[in-house]
Amino acid sequence: MKTSEFISLLEKHPDLPLYFEYKPGLYTRNDYHITEIKNVSFDTVDCGGIQNKWEETHVQLWENEVPEPNHKITTSKALKIFQLVEKIRPTFQNVEVKIEYGNKNFHTAILPVHNIQVYEDKLIVKLVQEHTTCKAKDRATTADEKADACCSAPAKPEKKKIKLAEVQENACSPGNGCC
Repeated sequence: MKTSEFISLLEKHPDLPLYFEYKPGLYTRNDYHITEIKNVSFDTVDCGGIQNKWEETHVQLWENEVPEPNHKITTSKALKIFQLVEKIRPTFQNVEVKIEYGNKNFHTAILPVHNIQVYEDKLIVKLVQEHTTCKAKDRATTADEKADACCSAPAKPEKKKIKLAEVQENACSPGNGCC
């Protein structure tokens, strides 16, 4: 989901409690905070020697160690945080929005939006875990290209041939102190 689509969804559904499902059936606590909205630029070189560039928006969620029963995030409050950020610097709008979250039972991760469910009394953002990949293999279009990608199985080491004379010359025999 693009950042602009996420913001538009918040605008279309004002004042709904906003929930994030970070694993199936597991949600952020009701009293989480939106602590940062990050413009993130990536400039990478993959294992195939190809440079890759892209941008994302990361929304960081945080839970205080001490629960705050009077603190709730609604779609309107989240929108106000986006608007505050926009006053300071523009947020990347036409890039993927991802949610940064972790707690004592779940490692901190950057999670893409899988889908959003809108109900009369709440809005649930369902997140999904991503896995790493090999871009060189992903770019390959044939079996031979995939086999030649940098992440293919390493070549078997060449076996060294030893001459019988070398073995006899360096052999350990009783009493010569080699054992």
